Amino acid sequence: MFPADTSPPIPLLYNTRSVPTKLVFGFLARPIYLLYWAEQGALNTMDSASTNQTENCDVAVIGAGPQGLLFATWLKQARPALNVVVVDRAAAPGHKIGESTLSGFCRAMRSTSIRHEVLQRLFYTKNGLGFFYADAQTRALQTAPEYITETFDETFQVERRACDSLLVANAQRAGVAVRFSHAVKPKESTFQAGANHLSCETPQGAATLQARLVVDASGPSSVLGRYFGGYAESNVPFQTSAAWAYFKNVKWLNEYTDWQNVAEFPRDEYTQHLCFKEGWVWYIPIVSWEKASDENLMAMVNYLADPETPMLSRDELSQKFDCPYEQIWSIGIVLRSDRDQVLNQGPEAAFDHYKRKIPALATLLEGAEILDDHYPNHSPYAVRKNFRRFAQQVTGDGWMLIGDAAFFIDPLRSPGLTGGVATAYQALQSVLAALDEGDLSQAQFAGYEAYVRELYDMLEEQNQIAYMSHNYPQAIALVRRFGEVSSRDHFNGICDEPYQMSDTNVWGHLCPEHRQRQRQVWQIMREEEIEVGNRCAIADQQPRDYERMMFRLREAVGAHLDQSMHLTPYIMQNPMEQGKLAPAQVRPKPTWVYPGQGGAPTADLVSGRA
Repeated sequence: MFPADTSPPIPLLYNTRSVPTKLVFGFLARPIYLLYWAEQGALNTMDSASTNQTENCDVAVIGAGPQGLLFATWLKQARPALNVVVVDRAAAPGHKIGESTLSGFCRAMRSTSIRHEVLQRLFYTKNGLGFFYADAQTRALQTAPEYITETFDETFQVERRACDSLLVANAQRAGVAVRFSHAVKPKESTFQAGANHLSCETPQGAATLQARLVVDASGPSSVLGRYFGGYAESNVPFQTSAAWAYFKNVKWLNEYTDWQNVAEFPRDEYTQHLCFKEGWVWYIPIVSWEKASDENLMAMVNYLADPETPMLSRDELSQKFDCPYEQIWSIGIVLRSDRDQVLNQGPEAAFDHYKRKIPALATLLEGAEILDDHYPNHSPYAVRKNFRRFAQQVTGDGWMLIGDAAFFIDPLRSPGLTGGVATAYQALQSVLAALDEGDLSQAQFAGYEAYVRELYDMLEEQNQIAYMSHNYPQAIALVRRFGEVSSRDHFNGICDEPYQMSDTNVWGHLCPEHRQRQRQVWQIMREEEIEVGNRCAIADQQPRDYERMMFRLREAVGAHLDQSMHLTPYIMQNPMEQGKLAPAQVRPKPTWVYPGQGGAPTADLVSGRA
């Protein structure tokens, strides 16, 4: 049973629905600007290293990424007297992959006093998720089978350097100490409930943080997860790998004509997915501030982090702080490791292969120019193999893992920032209770550990369902509708409310009723994929081989989705999409045999744990 919401919500300072999309003010006079930064000098620079070689604090957070900074800021808001220190091995926020945000993450940022208008200025608007079925016969996206999960509220495609810099400035304003150029050395550290000694290497030499609690938010590096020997990267089912690149001069999707269905927003304002049986392609437009210097970027985000400063337009901010920006696109290919090994030939070969295989992808990239050196230390094409992983142990005496340090799920449904911030908020509640009781032992965090396990299992199962839906065009729409119905039913009407415990029931998908239905959907799809795979090689499989899967899915959840049609705006806007879930008249072929006769898949295929 999901834990009851016993804690008061963190106050939200701005109602996003009442904010105009664009507020334009005149420039502040230059002398006033200089006076302002003279007064705010402590926030205009980042702490690169502490002058003290030994520092005492209540809570030390490893990693100055979104989850660590949000956790630290929430903790400081809830307990202002606590000394909270964030350490990061980098010298400053830098480029990372992971641009797509969802409602939960944006609401979490707003709950720490970041204004919604600030996000509108810095980042490209995202209003939902779009999915196309694309194969060799898909000549044009406008005619491809499509489903759009419309937005719950306005979210954004973020450039991580700018996003993380904003969160740093906001955390410092809340009183959190942020120490960059601090590389944690776990082998030289000691961990004990209430008395941790965290050893760090800095440009000035060794430094030690004496902390009652250490929270690892170091992302996939999982500093403590790996140190304690439980961050698994092998034997993970549905393992996937990705190749990606950044482009300019990509033709805007809204310039395409003759779309067969209606969308609420321009199609460029969705994270678009081109889905095929081996994996999928992402399409994300980004406002890039990469050419701005660290100093100028931090000056701009410090200005924006102050809730009292006038809100300028994007162009005014760019000119005022000498922070140039440009429009680029992030485009990547994610492949199931059990279905395609083309990435072994290199990321560029993967792009070339799928441009030949899927004409719609070739059309998408027609005329686009790849950015060779837009980001430092980033080759034109990047690759990351076998990135799905999880920690066997999430808590210990005096320490805990949050976000991607606890588990890393495939990015197909953008779960990283959303699920990660849910772990950060759940961890916050556990930490507050532990501090109040004076007990920071592992036993005190048992509820948090159980929550992380449950969330991982749900998200992993959900991702497998999404990948298996790529076997059949209409299955993509059915699976998306299935998730959207629960999400909209759970979160309707609360988008303007503070981030709270109900948000950690990610998209409402941890509710027992949804979990039961989701397990049924997974079981049907897994059985059918195994059965088809037993009689037909991947290269030879066609959508018609999965007709019975679609028939069974319609029987299982079709009536539920049709009864909930009012919770799927895309279906409501497109009458031709309505009524498609009535059971099809498909009779099973005699050669089709349920895998249960030879041994059905077990729950271990979902969690990857014995």
